[in-house]
This record gives sequence, C-alpha cells and structure tokens, in this order.
Amino acid sequence: MTLTTNDVITEDFVRDTVEEVIQENLVYRQAFREISATGIQSNSYTFNIDADNMGAPSVVAEGEEFERDQSDVEQVTVTFKKYGGEVAITMEAMEDGMIDFKAREVEDLARAMAEKLNDEAFEELDANVDSTVGDNDDVLTFSDIRDGMVAVRRNSYNPDLLIVDLDGYGDLLTDSNFNRATEMGDEVVRSGEVGQIAGMRVVVDNTHDIADGNGAFVIDSARYGYELTRTPVSTNEYEDPERQADIMQIFTRKAWKAIFNEAAVKVDA
Repeated sequence: MTLTTNDVITEDFVRDTVEEVIQENLVYRQAFREISATGIQSNSYTFNIDADNMGAPSVVAEGEEFERDQSDVEQVTVTFKKYGGEVAITMEAMEDGMIDFKAREVEDLARAMAEKLNDEAFEELDANVDSTVGDNDDVLTFSDIRDGMVAVRRNSYNPDLLIVDLDGYGDLLTDSNFNRATEMGDEVVRSGEVGQIAGMRVVVDNTHDIADGNGAFVIDSARYGYELTRTPVSTNEYEDPERQADIMQIFTRKAWKAIFNEAAVKVDA
C-alpha cells in the first residue's frame, strides 16, 4: 500500500502492511500447518496424540473372544508467546510531509516481525528432526537430497517440502542432476528460481545456516507440526503527549510445536 503526503498512517494501514509482509515471508513456517486458537480461553493449547502402538489383529478361534486393544494417547502442551513492536508518528512527521518515511518504518517493523516469527519456527524445526543424513563433504548435491527424501519415506511419511540454505542453494545450482530432476530443468540456472523436485516444493532461505551451512531440511509439512495463532496480527494506537506523537503498536500471539519428528530430516552436506 502506497501513501502520499496527504494521507494518514492508520491502524488499518499498519495491520495490513504487517500481515502482507508476514505472509510473503513464510520460509520455515511452511513446515507447520496452521491452527487458529483464537477461540480458546487459555495461554496454552494441548494436543492429544495417538501413539500408534495398537497391536496387530490376531487369529480368533471359533467361540473365543476377540482381543481388545487400543493405542495410547500422549498429551503435548504448548504455551503461546506474544511478539510485537511499535512505531512513533510524531507531530513533525505529520506536518512536514514525512509520511512516506514513516511508512517505510512500518514496513521495516513488518519485516522484523516476519524474521522473528521465522526464527521461532526455525528453532523448533532445527531442534526436532528424526535424524541427520548426508556425506559430510561440504557440498550439497542431489544425492544428499535423495538420501533425506528416502529417510522420511522410510518413516512412512510423504515429504512435500525442501528448505535449503543459501550456500546449499548455490551448490544445487551447479548440480546437473538436481537441475534435470526439477520441473523447471535447466531454467533454474538461468533464472535463479527453484521449482519442485520429486514432488517437493523447494524453498531457499538466506537467514540461517542449516547444519552449519550447505544444508537442508526434508519435511512432510502435512504431518510434521503446527503453527498456532492465539491472537491474530493486531494493532493498538495511543498518544504520547510528552513526545507529541501517536504510537502504533503491532502484536500477535503464536506458538510452534513439532508433533511427529519422524516427518522431518536434516541434510548435512
């Protein structure tokens, strides 16, 4: 949204800007399915997880009772955190036509918020994977990605997301096997875009080194875990008379939780 010098920065503008930037910069948050927890009256949320340890069917002889069995249920609780920041709109900014400058500050705040939420998702993902695969030669190759995909499938999951760090992405751009295996083929090298490979969406991140660099995550995002939203992106405006400024606050309450660690594998090139 573009403002002119005659416009006013409103709560709607701040909220819309932050929501737009946050949704454009998902990266690690794509590993988690979204759940709205806005209707609960609590600062925590509890999952009831089926342990999937029910016994196999047995042979039942004539006249005998059936064996009765059921899976155990494990409870996993996650606590919400509040993330927020604020921007001051001073009297001078309003009177001197500095609205475009302040709008850029709002965008900077939005990007900072998006980065923080991605950091939280990364920390949860990085600490909760089933295993680490790779040949440890410091070069990420199609063979490494294949090993990660096979490992996830051996756990009876269906990987649909590949997140690659920047160094690893550079390695893959020069890997002819990777480029031929992607839907975009050799266009990857020319355009710098990454498409899909073996049914997995390929996402490049430039904020974290995975496995100390040249790394990746292979994930079944439909099963791995959840991003819960207790409070959607919200705004609050108040006056600061001593500074002759209007203060715009932006905040949200969220949590991330890995449920099935076996649905994600880290690739260490």
